[in-house]
Amino acid sequence: MNFRVFIIFFGLILLLPGPGQAKKVAVVLSRSLSAYAAAVKGFGASASSWEYRVLNMEGDMEKGRRIMQRLKPGKTSLVVAVGTEAAFAAKTLNRSLPLICTMILNPPDLPQRPATGVIIKPGIDAQLKRIHKLLPTKNRIGVIYDPSYSSESIRDARQHVDPHDLTLLPIAIEKQEDIPQVLLKLTKDRVDILWMVLDKTLARPAAFDLLLQHSFKEKLPLFGLSPRHVKAGALAAFYVDFQDIGKQTAQLAAKILDGKKKTNWESPRKLIIYVNPKTQKMLGINDLGVFPEVRFIQ
Repeated sequence: MNFRVFIIFFGLILLLPGPGQAKKVAVVLSRSLSAYAAAVKGFGASASSWEYRVLNMEGDMEKGRRIMQRLKPGKTSLVVAVGTEAAFAAKTLNRSLPLICTMILNPPDLPQRPATGVIIKPGIDAQLKRIHKLLPTKNRIGVIYDPSYSSESIRDARQHVDPHDLTLLPIAIEKQEDIPQVLLKLTKDRVDILWMVLDKTLARPAAFDLLLQHSFKEKLPLFGLSPRHVKAGALAAFYVDFQDIGKQTAQLAAKILDGKKKTNWESPRKLIIYVNPKTQKMLGINDLGVFPEVRFIQ
């Protein structure tokens, strides 16, 4: 081997990634919350092929923007924003750095900034599939919604009810005071399930109480939005597994670090179904504990 060939060969060796050149991921945490901690734990459990460090904004947007500004290509291979605050702080992130946002309700508006990630809302199709699985003899789903907040969810639901042999009966309202009259209409339409989609108007405690009281009176199964709703008396609610969202985010990160471009947003792949056993018994519904994803809550 002559000297020139040796120099070229040696130079190529130097360009190869060595032990100290592992890909580095910055995980920017919005604040210290147990849900975020569970997601980071899941992420870390699946991040075996790269190094990662956690940077906590502590709920301070200015601090978050400074953290994002300090992350530079070459020293950082990928940025994972955990939570809405971290996602919005990413507006100051170097545009050449790949960005994943996770544990957020909706994709953030980041002009000229390609991003992907995992939203925290259970997918509409996934919910409808499980409703049919849990209650196969019931198929008329009544849903009240405020178009200002949840029109997209209703459009999505309309596209997915047929494959699950379900009929959707949505009624729009403008204010909470419309709920009692709308519930009477749904009763006349012979709905046999009440389903709540994520909606600021319907998620208010007073609005939920109206739905719950009607479900008891008419002996209708009510699918709420959270374990709190189930504990209050709703039959069930779909909830996400935060640790699995972290694992899902890590798998997305692995694809991006391998050079694959990802621009689509993913819904949580794993759902927990919280069920109130007292309500189940009152409604005369067969034991839902046979389904592995069901968790009973008192």
